[in-house]
Amino acid sequence: MTLTINNKLVVLMCMFATTNCALFCRAQGASKEASKPPGATYANEESGAVTPQLAAREAALRSELVMQPDSSGLLYSLARLLREEGKAHESLDMYTQAASHRKPTAMDLQSVALDYVMLNDYEDAVRWLELAAQMEPSNAEVLYSLGRCYYSKDRFADAGRMFEKVLTIQPAHLKAEENLGLVYDAANRPEMAEQAFRKAASWANENGKDEWPFLDLGSFLLDQDRPKDAVDPLRTSTRIQPQCAACHEKLGRALLAIGNSAGGVAELQSATELDPKNPKTHYELGRALRQAGQAERARAEFSLSQKLYSEHSSE
Repeated sequence: MTLTINNKLVVLMCMFATTNCALFCRAQGASKEASKPPGATYANEESGAVTPQLAAREAALRSELVMQPDSSGLLYSLARLLREEGKAHESLDMYTQAASHRKPTAMDLQSVALDYVMLNDYEDAVRWLELAAQMEPSNAEVLYSLGRCYYSKDRFADAGRMFEKVLTIQPAHLKAEENLGLVYDAANRPEMAEQAFRKAASWANENGKDEWPFLDLGSFLLDQDRPKDAVDPLRTSTRIQPQCAACHEKLGRALLAIGNSAGGVAELQSATELDPKNPKTHYELGRALRQAGQAERARAEFSLSQKLYSEHSSE
């Protein structure tokens, strides 16, 4: 029997009303074994960690739940907090329990989807975000998350449409503009990609905490064989996030390309220290050392790179 969209919506909502919801419960086992899809940086964006503050909030919520075990508000709050702590499996368990007491909102479904993102299960993340978007078609954050998941599934045209919708709702949504640049780049539309990347970087705070608008712009310019133009945004990315190995690696390559061997070596050395198991970074450091006339050190880095590539291929 073919179900209409509305009937599907009703069926899916009914699924939330049981503790045996197949999609929720699937995450209680091992996460999917498929390799990380392109754009999986979104999983990194959404992953969290337990801090003393979050741990204290979790303990307080659990204490309240002892007194009010059927409180949907407390259950949903704890589910969201567990996601913020990076506890995706526990969060999904709690959402399943909460859904047996109250039908989830669009934002609840977005949070469920982000649990699946952390598990690299983009298929189920998309399913719940599409449902959330049906419930609230003008919810910019739901649409942005859906766009990021489409991008991670290589559905670039669908991702672009989502980011464009977000920008219609919130014209200064920095992350949507930045990701629209990624979509244009993937679609081989470099002029539009650069325009979007530059716009996002112009909206970003050079003294803030988000290095990605500058890293994306610099990476794009570097890939376009414009290393001189790439240096400034990449320097900004390393200043914002000194622990970002990719920022140092890209900056090192840009400096090397414009003839600054010493600067390139220094940045690539930082990158290898931050991400010592990355074979590509060791290879780039080897190139920089060779260009700087340090042949022996270069050979050591090339050898280490080859060893690491071999280890990765055998995993």
